[in-house]
Amino acid sequence: LRKMLKQDKSIQDQSCLEDVDQVAVIYSSEKVVVKLADFTEEQKKEGIHKFGAVDNMRIRVLPVLGTMPAIMGQSLAAMALCEIGGKPFNPMGGERTGRNTRHKLLQHLKNKEKRIRDGIEKDDPCDEEDASGLRPERIVNGNWVGPLQIDADDVEYLLSEVWRNRCCVGGETLGTVLSISRWNIAKPSNCQNLVLLGVKAMQKFDEAAASTGDGRNGVSDDIRQKIEARLASCKIDSRA
Repeated sequence: LRKMLKQDKSIQDQSCLEDVDQVAVIYSSEKVVVKLADFTEEQKKEGIHKFGAVDNMRIRVLPVLGTMPAIMGQSLAAMALCEIGGKPFNPMGGERTGRNTRHKLLQHLKNKEKRIRDGIEKDDPCDEEDASGLRPERIVNGNWVGPLQIDADDVEYLLSEVWRNRCCVGGETLGTVLSISRWNIAKPSNCQNLVLLGVKAMQKFDEAAASTGDGRNGVSDDIRQKIEARLASCKIDSRA
């Protein structure tokens, strides 16, 4: 990058190149699925160096680039506007989860919610069922119990937009084992009350829930405040 920028004659003040960390870079992590269209025999004979709109950019790039230059320009414009306005620029990571992963996380959450409800209703069972065969939601000893309030699309929202594919306590990413859990047992299992936890964080959370009745006691106060602030912002987003 430094070499390419130094060769760019349009950059008059190259003092910024002494510290490349000061240079903002936008790149695409999208994997190429279509190869460049090949040159014709006539173009090869004439010389492929003649076929390019600008230096280091050849023709016939579609469909590899497509709308990518426009997206790059919009990203740079957003970064510039945030810089001018004195606001933080916090782009979301592009890592997405597959359908199988989302389905697995959702099923694990359903099973965990069922175990929680069975334990809460052990001494106060509910015999009522709705038309779909589900027990209705209700409050038992201050704890909310009821059908899971999210679906597979909500799982994608939770992972990518709310928790950025990271454990809300330790910061582990999707490369490790992550699970979704209800944060406050007294509130419904919706997007405003679900957190993403790694293995160790989930173990501490469950141990605190078993010993004190509240898994949040297994999280330090400073991290707990950050989590609840994020959930509060999620609550605002849901009203938009």
